Amino acid sequence: MQLRRPTVRTPTGLSFDIPDLLMLRGWADFHNLRLSIELDVHADGDEYEELLGLYEKDRAFRRWMIWRSCDGIVVQPAMGRTMLFDRMVDALDMLIPPEDG
Repeated sequence: MQLRRPTVRTPTGLSFDIPDLLMLRGWADFHNLRLSIELDVHADGDEYEELLGLYEKDRAFRRWMIWRSCDGIVVQPAMGRTMLFDRMVDALDMLIPPEDG
């Protein structure tokens, strides 16, 4: 008799590298945003090792949700389409572009 092996699903969201988290924390502080890091999140049938939320400092409404997938950095704005970036710095430049000058 052969036992069935359980299939192991890869999480939708993977954990971030420490330098990316430090960069995001500094960026959020600079832009007066609150960063939340949620660990081991299960939502809509998906599993996330880390799910990052960016909030206005005085509001409970999440402005962006960020996670890392096998394909890159995924950013889901509160309104609009999900965006995929190769690097955290590219995602941050798109969220609030640096001012020219």
